Amino acid sequence: MLKDLEAYIRDHRYCLLLLYLPIYLVAFFIIDRLPLEHHIISCPLDDYIPFNQYMIIPYAIWYAWFPGWLIFFLLRSPEEFKRLAVVMFSGMTISLAIYVIWPNGIDLREPITGTDVCSRALEWIRSVDTPYGVCPSIHISTIAAIALVIQDSRLEIFTDTSKAYCIVIALMIAYATMATKQHSIVDVAAGAALSAVLYYIYPFVYRRCTWLSSL
Repeated sequence: MLKDLEAYIRDHRYCLLLLYLPIYLVAFFIIDRLPLEHHIISCPLDDYIPFNQYMIIPYAIWYAWFPGWLIFFLLRSPEEFKRLAVVMFSGMTISLAIYVIWPNGIDLREPITGTDVCSRALEWIRSVDTPYGVCPSIHISTIAAIALVIQDSRLEIFTDTSKAYCIVIALMIAYATMATKQHSIVDVAAGAALSAVLYYIYPFVYRRCTWLSSL
């Protein structure tokens, strides 16, 4: 099995881009717990979005949506996988850098009084995810990158209908981050804008990065 894995990596070197993920996770949790003075993000429009603990369900979809599409494109479309990975991971890196240079957080979280499954799930999410390091939202930048790659994908599996479904799910996840008071509208807009910019400059970067095109 080990030899098979070595052979796969040798023939599909672009899969090595996934090695960024453990590095990101370690960096995120370290930065998330640094004793920094955080600038509080707020927007008057946040007050018009009612808190809803049941939105933890679409919020949690992200935990499968994000790695799931990476694996899908890894196996089905190397070039689209590289574009998704580079855009997504660049957005994560830039976001982490911003969290250090300009520490930020939110003060939107409301007390959870319910005892239902969704309330308890949201309580657990909050216990492991502090209200700091929120803008740009990595939750949003990743789903925006996925949505953009899917919309431009040449794979036959993606019909107009399936692409529309993917957009709806992405929008549900985005709304859920605000309805659960995990993010502000500002964070969401910044995360989406970050991926949009990175996505459209990717072709220029790809042509100039020989290491990337050689993967």
